[in-house]
Amino acid sequence: MLHVHAHPASQPSRSVFWACVITGQSFQLHADPSTPSSISPRGQLPAIVDDNFKLVEMPAILTYLAQKNSWHDLYPTNLQTRARISQYLHAHHNLTRLATLKLMAPHVLVVFGGLPSSNALSYASNTIIETAMNSATKLSDGQTLVEEVINFVAKHYLGSSDFVAQTAQASIADIACYEEISQLKWANLLDLSNWPSIAAWMARMTDLPHHDAIHSFNTTLGDIKTQPITMERFMGAIEVAMTDLVALPGVSIP
Repeated sequence: MLHVHAHPASQPSRSVFWACVITGQSFQLHADPSTPSSISPRGQLPAIVDDNFKLVEMPAILTYLAQKNSWHDLYPTNLQTRARISQYLHAHHNLTRLATLKLMAPHVLVVFGGLPSSNALSYASNTIIETAMNSATKLSDGQTLVEEVINFVAKHYLGSSDFVAQTAQASIADIACYEEISQLKWANLLDLSNWPSIAAWMARMTDLPHHDAIHSFNTTLGDIKTQPITMERFMGAIEVAMTDLVALPGVSIP
């Protein structure tokens, strides 16, 4: 049995959830706010335990599961195609992930009064988030940086292609990228209609199986720009997301 330690409020976690349910990969969900140190010394989410094998880092998890389970639709066997997917995944943390670190997280974490202590060893990420949270112009600053990121993705990854790694259909690169960008639409933090190619790509991604159930945390939480987030709203969105997750085929809880 594959065990997935993850959380529906986590973008990398949703990437793993979605890839698994699309491919019919059964897993037991451990909805931890942070992963036990025996599995992930830094408490990172997501993490998996596959038999006795432990693994963290979303891109590593997706490529491992894709290769082990022959997810050829999401991870085609062509060497150059896999290289393009890897190219995006290697850039992800210092590119699209900034949508969360600079724009989404600083507006969400105010409800907790700051960063969780379990995140203590994520030095670079913490510095980015804390700097943004303490800025009087965190919205405009975050939007400016994220606009540059989205411009780059639109030009250099999508280009004239339908998908991020120039594949015929969505790959694990698209799933990872989508989780960071799509949340901004539901949170009302950035007008994504300014990028027609991104908007068209996002529309294609909504056609993937189980899209709505995987993203019910985001749609339930909704606008956090004009309606500041509260703990009640946050926990309510988690409750809805967990209900939808465990109703998906192949997903169980301990």
